[in-house]
Amino acid sequence: MGIFRGGLLVVASVLLFVVFLTGNVLWTLDKSLDYETIKPELVSAVKEAIGEQIDLNETVGGEFEMMKTYCVDNSEYVLSYGDFEEVFEIECEVVAQGQDAVVEYVLEDFVGKVYNGQVEGINFNFAELKNSINSYFYYALIVALVLFVLIFFLAEIKSNSFILTGSLLVISSLPFVKIEKFFSFIPFEFAEYLVIFFSKAYSIFLTSLIVGLIILGVGIVMKFFGVGFKLFGFFNKMKSKGKVKTVVVKEKVVSGKNK
Repeated sequence: MGIFRGGLLVVASVLLFVVFLTGNVLWTLDKSLDYETIKPELVSAVKEAIGEQIDLNETVGGEFEMMKTYCVDNSEYVLSYGDFEEVFEIECEVVAQGQDAVVEYVLEDFVGKVYNGQVEGINFNFAELKNSINSYFYYALIVALVLFVLIFFLAEIKSNSFILTGSLLVISSLPFVKIEKFFSFIPFEFAEYLVIFFSKAYSIFLTSLIVGLIILGVGIVMKFFGVGFKLFGFFNKMKSKGKVKTVVVKEKVVSGKNK
């Protein structure tokens, strides 16, 4: 392998590792920001935020009889409270399920608004952030495929491109096995909130590790069969030479008898 070609292979490999690492971070953020994944944390935060302004159970309890009466002839009840800026539209089907169901519905409705950035005073949109991260993740995936193709053509032994790619993917997955330990060393209070954004780190670690091992295994199998085919070809050549010599000897013997 020429020096220039070898240098390009090294650069492409380093870039592929960086892209794998970046892709794993983006993938972790994307999965951790799924609504159902982050919902428990948001519910806890919302309960605390609402609790500072109103007693939700008391508010619903105070209006519950009115809700039931109103829902006799209507399909939904609008709940609002004093200085609390949010208004909740409660379906009468929920009211029919009882006071606790109404409280749960209001909480989930507020959590949904927080997730989608629809609450005044909260300038953070989890859904929009997730969509942006998802787009960047697919960009990283495309770049990784391009770099793999480049490495495949730069490698003289093609099986090495799979072995190298699989190894890099496995190595890039390792930091995610215990990423919460890393955040524990950050001397800032907001570090504990970063764990929420990396709640799916371990599952991403497992997925990347398995995919990396599969790619690595493909490379090893290719290398094994490559050596096997070479040996097979070598023995075939040896047999062919042996047959040629036998034929030559037989021809000489036959020609000698004819004389």
